[in-house]
Amino acid sequence: MKSVIDLWMTRLGYFYLTFPFILFTSLWLNPVAAVLCSLIVLVSFVFAIRLLEAEQFIRISRKTVFWTVVVMALLVFYSGVGSYTYQNDDHLYRNAIFRDLVLKDWPVLYKIEGFEGHPFNGKTTMMSYYIGFFLPAALFGKLFGFEAGRLFLYLWTVLGTLLVLFQTAKYMNRFSFKVLLVFFAWGTLFFIGVLIKYPIERFGEEGYYLWAGIRLYANSNIGSLYWIFNQALTGWLIMLLIFNKVNRKNMFFLYSLCLFLSPFCFAGFFPFILYFILTDFKKSADLKELILKYGSFQNIVGALIVLLVSYLYLSNNASGRSFRFYPFEGLKIFVAFMTLSWGVIAVILFPKFYKEPLYWVCIAVLIPLPFFQQGPGVDFPARISMPAYFVLMLLAMRLVLFEKKSISRWLMIIYLVISGVVHFSTEVGKSVYETTYANLSYRTNLDQVLMESENEDLREIGKDLKSIKNKDVLTKDYGTLSNPENPIISNYMGDTETSLFYKYLARK
Repeated sequence: MKSVIDLWMTRLGYFYLTFPFILFTSLWLNPVAAVLCSLIVLVSFVFAIRLLEAEQFIRISRKTVFWTVVVMALLVFYSGVGSYTYQNDDHLYRNAIFRDLVLKDWPVLYKIEGFEGHPFNGKTTMMSYYIGFFLPAALFGKLFGFEAGRLFLYLWTVLGTLLVLFQTAKYMNRFSFKVLLVFFAWGTLFFIGVLIKYPIERFGEEGYYLWAGIRLYANSNIGSLYWIFNQALTGWLIMLLIFNKVNRKNMFFLYSLCLFLSPFCFAGFFPFILYFILTDFKKSADLKELILKYGSFQNIVGALIVLLVSYLYLSNNASGRSFRFYPFEGLKIFVAFMTLSWGVIAVILFPKFYKEPLYWVCIAVLIPLPFFQQGPGVDFPARISMPAYFVLMLLAMRLVLFEKKSISRWLMIIYLVISGVVHFSTEVGKSVYETTYANLSYRTNLDQVLMESENEDLREIGKDLKSIKNKDVLTKDYGTLSNPENPIISNYMGDTETSLFYKYLARK
């Protein structure tokens, strides 16, 4: 039975990915470039969705849909998106990006002051970052006020999460809570290193996850949603749309959008794009047939415009120009990281998937990544590995959902239970606790009641609640990216004097 719901959800997915880029070209580029680029991408979008067809898909119950929406709304609510609940340290930058996009003219420019000795000090810079995810909500905030923009950002994130889950369910040909559970239970055993290296009291602290060094880090799905939602949701959606038997005449267009929305994911997904091309090449009678299979306006002209504009814009990012090879000295740490991040997963999946090329593509991607670094922080190895980990999750989901009698299946279930409990506790659980604790201080007189208790421990809790009563301890926010307290300002902007994008494309 063909599914109209599937058709419209897939169309919505294409819109979700294309709309931010059209906003960017329309409102950040000079008039000539804006009209030309926006028109080409809009036509590419129309051509792409015209190729979409309703596909056979399992029936979805309204009850399952309702509770999925409710659960996703709660999960995203406690992620800190929209500044309604506890926020982790990455929101220091996410909030500053969003506020600058709402309050400043586009393109966003800065006059940098207060960074003594920094190459940017005293210069005019332009925001240069993968800002696509924020643009629809930022435009809404410009039109209807900052608070309305924050609400839109929250709703936009919920929508993105639902689109990703739908496409995941489509890949599995079933929409059920089992799919939901495996998706959010997925993660690594990376946290075991924390328990070995640090006292138990440190577990859950900010920065505890860097036990293996700044380059060795792997995230869970719930962790990605809570820390890098702007990169993860768009990257996951593009991958899933391609995996779900994408019409090859749309594949390059979809993939090109990833450079604008999630550039690290773009790089990490490249080996899988090559896999699809090589697979099609083997099936084709000749090169001409392969070219015809991929040849389309959106795949050639549309993708080229997206790649060119995105590259010129992002290449102005100062940190992005720093790329280095790092030989490893600590072999034990390296082996421990590999084992806990993907080694155990690979062993469990091996009996079922050792003949499947995608399995080996994942491993080939994950082995060399820790030897390279782009810019400061954990971005390069941790973010470029996202597609490989996500594909491993899809394999794990297939193992759990479709293998009924298998030792590997039960090992994977045990693995997912451990991973899910820990990652859910450290991300969602911590947010729920911190949010509840702060609101007890803000909205009740519990602090006064506890301070009058005869129990010394309760009195200490009361004092702590009183100390945060008039402070916003939930929100993390630099206010603006040009705040002198921002230690990695070069991650988010570049000098306009050396920017080809600013010189030839930007709206003045």
